Amino acid sequence: MKINELAIIKVGQNISRISDDGLKEHIFYTFDDLNFDLTHIDGEYLKQNRNSQSNHLTHTGDIVASFVGTKATVVTEDNQGKLLNQNFAKVIIDGSLIDPYYFCYVLNESNHIRKQKNVLMQGTNLPKMTPSILKALNVNLPNLQKQSLIGRAYFNLCKRQYLLKQQSKLEEQFFLKLIQKSDVDNN
Repeated sequence: MKINELAIIKVGQNISRISDDGLKEHIFYTFDDLNFDLTHIDGEYLKQNRNSQSNHLTHTGDIVASFVGTKATVVTEDNQGKLLNQNFAKVIIDGSLIDPYYFCYVLNESNHIRKQKNVLMQGTNLPKMTPSILKALNVNLPNLQKQSLIGRAYFNLCKRQYLLKQQSKLEEQFFLKLIQKSDVDNN
């Protein structure tokens, strides 16, 4: 089933069409925000807000896809209210057909989707997805229960990988301080 049969793709605001005052009053959603949302889902999974379809601001539970990084995530509370620029799209799914977390897993990690993206983005210098490419991708859907299980396992894996990286950084800092403390020349 094509993504355009499962979802509405709403491209973010073109920055050049925003007034200077509008630029000052909004905080933009960034790729760093997307990566944060991908790794900071807590035990409770977020539902998409039905009212969030009407504008370019993020709401908790929205699915946001990046055209530049070709990644998708579910927006956390930390990043609600941020303005999406034209490098992002809000993906409004039909929840009776596809689980939001499974959608993100498929777009980010599925070999089936990766092959399609490679074919559809051939000939481009920068691998940037477009709304038409996103809409044209074919997704194979297991039943909703299996989708939910896979999607949640994927987000838990992303969070676990993030926490392991944080732990590794802290251990490195700790041991470097210990080594520096015992180094006579470094005191």
